[in-house]
Amino acid sequence: MIFRRFYDRDLAQASFLVGCSKTKKALVVDPRRDYQVYLDYARAQGLRVEVVAETHIHADYLSGARELAAAIGATLVVSTEGGTDWQYSGLQSFEQRLLQDGERFAVGKVHVEAVHTPGHTPEHLSYAFYDDETDAVSLILTGDFLFVGTPGRPDLLDTTGIEKGSMKKTAAVLFDSLKSFVDRVPHDVPIWPGHGAGSACGRSLGALPCTTLGYELKHRPWGAFMRSEDREGFIEYILEGQPDSPTYFGRMKEWNRDGFPLRNVQRRPPRLTRSYFPTALENGAIAVDLRSREDFSDGHLKSAIHLPLGPKLATWAGWVMPEPESIVLITDETTSADEAGDILLRIGQDDFVGFIPFSDLEDHRDVVKMPAVEAEEALEIWQKEAARFIDVRSKNEFLEGHIPQAQHFPITTFQEVLADIPRGQPLVVYCGSGARAAVAASILQRQGGEDVVYFEGSMGAWRENNYPEQTPDK
Repeated sequence: MIFRRFYDRDLAQASFLVGCSKTKKALVVDPRRDYQVYLDYARAQGLRVEVVAETHIHADYLSGARELAAAIGATLVVSTEGGTDWQYSGLQSFEQRLLQDGERFAVGKVHVEAVHTPGHTPEHLSYAFYDDETDAVSLILTGDFLFVGTPGRPDLLDTTGIEKGSMKKTAAVLFDSLKSFVDRVPHDVPIWPGHGAGSACGRSLGALPCTTLGYELKHRPWGAFMRSEDREGFIEYILEGQPDSPTYFGRMKEWNRDGFPLRNVQRRPPRLTRSYFPTALENGAIAVDLRSREDFSDGHLKSAIHLPLGPKLATWAGWVMPEPESIVLITDETTSADEAGDILLRIGQDDFVGFIPFSDLEDHRDVVKMPAVEAEEALEIWQKEAARFIDVRSKNEFLEGHIPQAQHFPITTFQEVLADIPRGQPLVVYCGSGARAAVAASILQRQGGEDVVYFEGSMGAWRENNYPEQTPDK
């Protein structure tokens, strides 16, 4: 067996290629949309990808399964579990195989069994891979059912508005699913999950790429609930302290289930001329400025959203960008429109009108600055009550401690809460370090906020100086 894990650090998302060294056939599980990485690896190994499989209907990114299968004529393998509301649709043009619990398929000499593992989502499948000669399980891909450190969160259907009021019911399903999984699969076989540390698909995910069921049962809190068969205790434990549910998750779920227009893989963002750029904006395109925080602060187009090309571009874009619209990318000599395009398409933002270097816009009439304040100035503003402080960190971060009297508007749901943010007065926007605050401040400034600044250093700098802090207990 040939095995390779591909990891996107931005979305903390893992995908996998498993191949048969004898027949040179391979499958890819949970691919991202910029799928060339799998084909390049397969070609280097002399493999031919014949099957593309999904563990479940994803929420945090737009799956590349359909596009990869269409590009190479592969069989698309998905779940048919979960009831009528959780059936994939729009698959008529694909060679497909719909799997139920216990069904097997082969890729060369590699045998794969579908294990229905609901709880994170109703249709979720894990995939157990068997040794051809011994018929023993050699590894399991658990998708978002079981991570290193924790099971997948069962509340997303509720918190994203897909099935309101369902979280306790789905948490109970997750408990039963884990019990069945514990009884069914070997405890010493490597488990490879679909996400790592930093993902919003679970709480306190570990950074290691794999684990074993035996280790997780013995060393994680959820294992104690399994041993004592304490369903109610597990439900309370697994629902407590889950991270915020980004607004775009609901949209990703619907598209991954029902289908979406497949992209033109050859199309790249063209360079726009200075004369055409205003027309693009007049036609409704959103300007996304990929430059650094410092450069954006020094000067940017007032209508631009600050989304720096870096390790969180896809995640932050999912948080703050509205329903997909036409996009103009603003670059400099250190940023690549092609690279940004590959990243943004992972969350369905791929309608690129083109790109333009900021140097072509420096004399534009709508170029403005976005001031930043340091810790000492922020304290003075707070003491004089000269501005309202806006905390855009997560719910859990805010509860751990915040600047006194600050109002909380998490950036993960910014499009939902934007209308509730007070206007007509100076605002100081802060997060943990200043990075998310600058993104949020650009949104507010874009919507007409004249007196918006972001706090450089933010809560980290505030705490370093031992300035006053408020917690729920104080």
